[in-house]
Amino acid sequence: MAQDYDKIFKENLDGIIIPLAEKVLHIHPEQMEDINPVLQITIEREPDFLKRLIASGGGPGSILQIEIQTEDEPEMITRMLEYFGILRRRFKLPVLQYVIFIGDKQPKMEYKLKEHNIDFSFTLINLHDIDYKLFIDSDKPEEIILGILANFGKDKPETVAEKILGQIKSLKIETNRKRKSVIHLEVLSKLRNLQELITKKIEDMSFTYDLKTDIRFIQGKNEGKGEGKEEGKKEGVDSIIINFLQNTNLTISEIAKGADVPVSKVEKLAKKIRRGV
Repeated sequence: MAQDYDKIFKENLDGIIIPLAEKVLHIHPEQMEDINPVLQITIEREPDFLKRLIASGGGPGSILQIEIQTEDEPEMITRMLEYFGILRRRFKLPVLQYVIFIGDKQPKMEYKLKEHNIDFSFTLINLHDIDYKLFIDSDKPEEIILGILANFGKDKPETVAEKILGQIKSLKIETNRKRKSVIHLEVLSKLRNLQELITKKIEDMSFTYDLKTDIRFIQGKNEGKGEGKEEGKKEGVDSIIINFLQNTNLTISEIAKGADVPVSKVEKLAKKIRRGV
């Protein structure tokens, strides 16, 4: 399950890294550039997010590292120290390190280490402590959905859910991008035990992701019918199911329901993909 949350953040955070840096990390980069995230000396490490911050006036800048944690990690301080040493040695630039905690409890992990001649720390941010309104006042659905993990203050969960979905619905962006964000919102809501509420609000607002209305699914059905054979229809549907398994965050049960096929069929195709068949 933690991998599902990591995948959502990795897909979304790259597009909102600058507003997130400004609003949550309180840094104001003029520009960022990608750098290779794989760090290998005698050990191999790959940070969740790694960017080089370009300094104004063309200076050397600094390195920004962000890690997303759904669970308290007792060894996080050691892990971040390892990252720091590798990044500092490789880039020879100041390293800014942040851990954003998205779990449902107050994190207890150590973020400071002081022993002998070592005095090290990273910045630990609990998303649950941040006002949700900071995220929903945005034109980026990837940023808006983070509100479900933030602090609701005196607002009821129902109110927050309606505001988040209403803001996404009002955006003048591609429908598929909205649908993807709503799917991600539903997954993230599990971290706050709000999935049932979010699902209901999605239905109440007629904001559903109906696989049968998706153009790719319709095309697959039509391709099969055009061949005039049951085998053709089967291959057309199979290709669309595989497409959704590879390119969306829909669960196996959601795909099975939308495609009107048994869950076992989708599971069988998922296994083929994993085996590279």
